[in-house]
Amino acid sequence: MAKKPPNDKHVSPRDEREILDSFRESFQHDFPNPQRIGCPGGEVLRALGWRRKLDNPEAVVTHIGKCSPCFQEHRVFLREYKSRQRLYRLAAVAVLVVGVGFWISWKLMTGPGSIVPGPPPIVKAPPQPASPVPSPVPPSTQEQKPAEVQVAVLDLRRRGVTRGESNNQKGDLVLPRGRIQLSIYLPIGSEEGDYEVGIFGTQAQSPMARGKAGMRGHLNVLTVNIDTGNFPAGKYSLGIRRFESGWNKYPLNLREESKAITSERQ
Repeated sequence: MAKKPPNDKHVSPRDEREILDSFRESFQHDFPNPQRIGCPGGEVLRALGWRRKLDNPEAVVTHIGKCSPCFQEHRVFLREYKSRQRLYRLAAVAVLVVGVGFWISWKLMTGPGSIVPGPPPIVKAPPQPASPVPSPVPPSTQEQKPAEVQVAVLDLRRRGVTRGESNNQKGDLVLPRGRIQLSIYLPIGSEEGDYEVGIFGTQAQSPMARGKAGMRGHLNVLTVNIDTGNFPAGKYSLGIRRFESGWNKYPLNLREESKAITSERQ
C-alpha cells in the first residue's frame, strides 16, 4: 500500500494570528456569565496576569476558558503587566547607556597620552611697604563738628490771634541760640496751612523759615526748622504770619541754652 505524501503546507504567521484572534473573539463573547458564577475575583485574575504565584493556577485558567467576563478582565491585567515590563526594560537600557558613556569618558580622560592639568604654581607676592602713619592734626586745624539740632516748643494757645508790632501777654517767649527744630502751638482759632516765621530786632529782619500748620488731635501745630545762631542773646520779637498776611509778633528772649525748651506748654 502506497504511503500518502506528507503535507508540506505550513501555517503562515498571518494565518496563525487570524486563528488566535478568532479564538480570542470567541472567548470574549461566546461564554457569557452575567452573574459571575464561580469567578475567582479581580485579585486572582490580576495575580495570574502579572505572573504571580497562585495555589491552583490550573483551575483559574480552566475557568477563564469558560467565562468571557473573566477572560476580558484577565486580558486587561495582562496588557498592564506587559506595558510595565517594557518600561522596566527601557529604564535598564537607559541606565546601561549612561553608565557606558561615563566609563568611556573616564577612559578617554585617564588613558595614555592624555594630559591632566595640574594645579597652578603658587606665586608669592612681594611684601607691601608699610603705609606711613599719618601725623596727628592739630586741634586748631581739625574740622569742626556741625552744631546739634535742638528741640523747642512754643505754646501760643492762650495768647490769642492779634495783629500788630507786639503781643506782650504773659511775658517773653524763650528760645535757645543755634539750630532748632521748633514746634509752635498756634493760638486757638488759627487756620491750617503755610506760614512764615521770622525774628525781629532793632532792625527789620527778613523771614527766616517757612512751615505748614496742621491739626494734631485738638492742637494746630506749626513745625519749622530755624537757625538762631546768627543772633546774639537778648530781646527780640518772634513774628508769625500766613503767606501774604500781616505779622503777629510776640516778645522773644534768646538765651545761651543747649537743651530742649518748652515755653508756656501745658
